[in-house]
Amino acid sequence: MRQSRRTNFIIVASLLLIAVVFAVYVTLVMKWIAFPKTPASSLTADAKVAAEAALERARLGYRDQFLDPRAHLRLSEALWKSGRQIDSFYVQYAARQLFSAEEFRQAHADIVVRIGGPAAAVRARLKGLVDPATTVPVYAEVARDYPSTPEGRDSLEQLSVLAMGPEGSDPARLARTALEELYRADPKNPEKLAALAGAAFGRGDDQQAFALAEEALDKNPGHAGAARIQGMLALKSRDHAAALKWLTAAWDRNPDDLYAAAKIAQIYDKARGDAESALPYYLALYRQNPDYIDEQTAENRIRETLDHRREILLKGASVEALGGRFKLSDASLRAQACVRAAAYKDPRWIDALGDLLDDDAEIVRRNADFALYEIAKANPEAVRARRDSWLSSDKPLVRIRALNLFADLDGKNFLPAVLAALHDPVPAVRALAKIMVLDHYYVENPQAARAKARYLAQEKDPDARALLKRFPPTRR
Repeated sequence: MRQSRRTNFIIVASLLLIAVVFAVYVTLVMKWIAFPKTPASSLTADAKVAAEAALERARLGYRDQFLDPRAHLRLSEALWKSGRQIDSFYVQYAARQLFSAEEFRQAHADIVVRIGGPAAAVRARLKGLVDPATTVPVYAEVARDYPSTPEGRDSLEQLSVLAMGPEGSDPARLARTALEELYRADPKNPEKLAALAGAAFGRGDDQQAFALAEEALDKNPGHAGAARIQGMLALKSRDHAAALKWLTAAWDRNPDDLYAAAKIAQIYDKARGDAESALPYYLALYRQNPDYIDEQTAENRIRETLDHRREILLKGASVEALGGRFKLSDASLRAQACVRAAAYKDPRWIDALGDLLDDDAEIVRRNADFALYEIAKANPEAVRARRDSWLSSDKPLVRIRALNLFADLDGKNFLPAVLAALHDPVPAVRALAKIMVLDHYYVENPQAARAKARYLAQEKDPDARALLKRFPPTRR
């Protein structure tokens, strides 16, 4: 009887443990499913069709112009606008690794931030000017005529900073007058109100900031700029619950409000220890500013959060369940599905993994390569049977990864195929065959060394040459 009770206790305890684990899993899954609304979630049906068409064009451009950082960032932006925030992050992150800092920054400024154009031309008049009597009118003109541009938002910020100056000083008076006029002419604009009220807040006049926000909310209950100011005031009084409510309202109505995104991320991550809820806001900050840092870089915080989440979500995925996971719209989960496939070494997923060699995200392509390598250890002929079709694929990303895979599997026997890839019609395949494969697997091979020397002398594509220069062979 005592033994029976002990057995029953163990069974009940086990069931409770399973229930707790399941509850944690469900909570994480629901958080993942209930991601804050993406740019695609509020689109009309026609707009969604247009966004998907733009995404397909960006995917083609990415593959056709793989050595152009702008092609990477166009794909990242198209993914973001189609609601694939995590894939967008991984594409942008990989571009930062592949291209020089200068190339990446310029492409990011052009494609994501969209610096330049008429607003930049007006701002150029500031060169050499220091007197607020001449600079304030230029800032005001840019903010008035181009409010949604980065130059327009920065002009408002500059006016707001000037307006925080001492009462009675000419710079502060000029800037405040300009902000008041901008706000009166466009009272629904969230950035103009936030700049005006933020100036009051910055010089310690909380009552005026509050009054401006309340007046705006009375006239326009959904005013995003007023919500931001209310959030700033709540943060000052350390009322995190109220701050989160107001800042979330500001963000929902104005996804360009990176101040709100930064503060929401801080509240969730630092005050509440909830990195999962902070994730979409870090993603938004990273998209606009890949160097964003708050004790830790947004890039590292995003990667840590995604790594932790995907390990938990797919920890118990069975070999039979992997098929659907390979097609998830979250690159981190597709990548983890490849890791699970590598652990199972089941040949049924060879073709699905082969398809992922052409994935948008480098992390998925790399993990699919690894999974195929692991499967080949147990089923070498099943993987090698696809060798020729992958090497002759019309998809350059598949050819690149197949070169890496079979060089790893077949060593010296595969060298002729790698050398042939140095004559591939696609510059990216040629350059990466040298960097990823010859420089890694055939470092001490004399035939490979001679072939590399000939290739380097013959390569004429400027983008390929730039990539080769960025990734010289590492000495062993």
